[in-house]
Amino acid sequence: MARRQSAAIEKRPSGLQSAWFGSLLTILSGLSFLFMCMTIPLVGKAAVMTSHAAANFYTFLAILLLSLTLAVLATISKLERRKVDGSPLPWFSFILVGVCLLLLVSLLLGLLKI
Repeated sequence: MARRQSAAIEKRPSGLQSAWFGSLLTILSGLSFLFMCMTIPLVGKAAVMTSHAAANFYTFLAILLLSLTLAVLATISKLERRKVDGSPLPWFSFILVGVCLLLLVSLLLGLLKI
C-alpha cells in the first residue's frame, strides 16, 4: 500500500508541469496583454509628438516584454504538462506569443507610430 502511494506521489506533476501553475500563467498573460492593449495609445501617432515620447516608448516596451515573458512561460508550462498527461495544445498561449512578437517587431520598426 505504501508503494502505491509513493508511486502516485512521484507521478504527480510539480513546478512548471502542474495544471494550476500553467493556468495561472495563462490568466496572468491574458490580463497583461489586455493591459498592454489599453496602453497602445502611448506609442501611437499623437503620443510621438509629445515631449515625453521616449518615456512612453520604454513604458510600453516594458509592458510588452512582461506580456511576452508571461505568454512564453505559460506556453512552456502547458507543453510540459502535455508531456505528462497528454493535455491539448495550448493554442491560446501560442497565439498570444505570436501577437506579442508581432507587436514587438512593429514597435521596434516604428510601425506603431503611423
